[in-house]
Amino acid sequence: MPLAKVVRAALYAPAPSTTRGESTSLSATPKGDFLVYGAGKLVIIRSAANPLQATLYAEHQGAVTAVAVSPNGEWIASGDERGTVRIWANQPERTLKLETFALGGKVLDIAWSGDGQRVLAVGEGQQSYGKVFTWDSGNTVGAIDSHSKRIITGAFKPTRPFRIATGSDDLNINWYEGPPFKFKSSFREHTRYPNCVRFSPDGEQLISVGSDSKIVMYNGPTGQKVADITCDDMHTGAIYACAWAPDSKQLLTVSADKTAKVWHVDLGQPHCTIVMAEHGTVGDMQVGCCWQGATVASLSLSGRINLIDPAAGKVVSSLMGHNRAITALSVDRTTDKARFASASFDGVLAVWDARTGGCQVIDGTGHENGIVDVAFLPGDILASAALDRTVRFSNLQSGAYNGSATVQLDGSACGMCALGDDGFVVAVTEKSLFVVAPGKVVAQVDAGFRASCVACSPSGAQIAIGGQEGEIQLFEYAGAKLGRLPNGGKRHQGEVTALAFSPTGAHLGSCDAARHVYAWELPSFTPVSTSWAAHKAKVTTLAWSPSGRLLATGGVDSSLVLWSVDAPDESVTTRLAHTDGVTAVGFLSDELIISAGQDACIKTWAIQK
Repeated sequence: MPLAKVVRAALYAPAPSTTRGESTSLSATPKGDFLVYGAGKLVIIRSAANPLQATLYAEHQGAVTAVAVSPNGEWIASGDERGTVRIWANQPERTLKLETFALGGKVLDIAWSGDGQRVLAVGEGQQSYGKVFTWDSGNTVGAIDSHSKRIITGAFKPTRPFRIATGSDDLNINWYEGPPFKFKSSFREHTRYPNCVRFSPDGEQLISVGSDSKIVMYNGPTGQKVADITCDDMHTGAIYACAWAPDSKQLLTVSADKTAKVWHVDLGQPHCTIVMAEHGTVGDMQVGCCWQGATVASLSLSGRINLIDPAAGKVVSSLMGHNRAITALSVDRTTDKARFASASFDGVLAVWDARTGGCQVIDGTGHENGIVDVAFLPGDILASAALDRTVRFSNLQSGAYNGSATVQLDGSACGMCALGDDGFVVAVTEKSLFVVAPGKVVAQVDAGFRASCVACSPSGAQIAIGGQEGEIQLFEYAGAKLGRLPNGGKRHQGEVTALAFSPTGAHLGSCDAARHVYAWELPSFTPVSTSWAAHKAKVTTLAWSPSGRLLATGGVDSSLVLWSVDAPDESVTTRLAHTDGVTAVGFLSDELIISAGQDACIKTWAIQK
């Protein structure tokens, strides 16, 4: 099969990056049709209605910590952990309007003035914790001073005369008038951190919420306190964020008590309380929110975006994904369902609908840390192996782990794959090779060297193990017994990082830390080519197309490379396929590659002839 052009087809977006105990920035376009948030070094622009309608901005050098869309929706301001604020066009070309080093540390909140001419950035710093500047030139238009500690939240009054309110770790709410903006007064209404301040869209009211569970209302034009909002149905945990309804009559608050509340502000009473989990985990704490147009969203610490119907008082849908580096991918070949599974360094296991972008995170007691491999098995079972020394099995019909089926290994898993069609898997640790069924070890043998990865032939009759010193050793499996085959030996100059048999069993693909890729003809172990070295750094992953004629590889150099056994002297390289490296690849079809990376993104790539 001759090689052709490779172009990106779709993005399965990552979830927002979150930090326990802190509010997370969540913004939206004016009509509420797109959500905007930070995910690692990326800014994600994601449709609230269609998960596959998503794009990204990848120009920050540090983790993105705050985002805000301009009032007209044409520009996005994003700040990062290095104190940089970038203002760029909300258009496909992503034209950069301004880059400014606003602060000496992490940017924690960004706000636009109502006319879209000024931007407020607050956060950490050395001499200053806030800056207000013009959106196009970066010229300072006042001083955000008089706080003794970092500013964690800031808001612009959307109507004239413009005002700025800020909340700080020093527990004060400061009031600034301008432009040019100058400190006017300070209020100390919270006994713990004031996590969020927001003006109502009509500019008549200001609300502050804090870790003391208090909600305080102020006069929008003057900043004077009006009242504490108190009732019998207050939040019982820290309130991390709030957002006004477009009519300025309702308010959304979200809390560490795992609830979101919609308030009738004039009545001082909640219209409804949305409980995210009756007996939830820490991941169900609510740490961010937005209310823009018809979109009302609350953000869980786990990264789940909960879309709320405020009239009905319930979550109507959710947007999910990974927010840590993805470590494994597997395409379902056991059914005709167009789906794939992904796993990440934090132990999250998810199953995706390839056609719609819908994502289901597996529930229950799962892995304690990084998952190294996943595999679909007959009977709607998903197997996963991790650094926590376990192989676990999940029931995809219930969407939960089967705790009784967990198998313990003698060390951290280095790799795992499905073994034929019998519902077994092969797992390898640094010193041992296991054949595992749900709840039991079927066979075990010493690897003979320090193993690093594993692959199984389509029939399940042969197993290949890669070694940390460049070895590849073949085993046979028959009658519940493992036997070493004689054709093992050193095949690579560096650690073998991944192995894969072609679907026909005619070839074995291998790659290494010395940036080399091989396709071995079996059983002779003759390489198709000795010059497959298009990567500039360690190759981390590989996968065969369903036809067995194409091989895709990914590496630390962030490149995705397509090879062909029919045209071994050619390759197609896609640079910067994923920020900070490609960690997993697969094929949804002979014409569609799927990849994942350190950036928590999953992407598909069309092979165009």
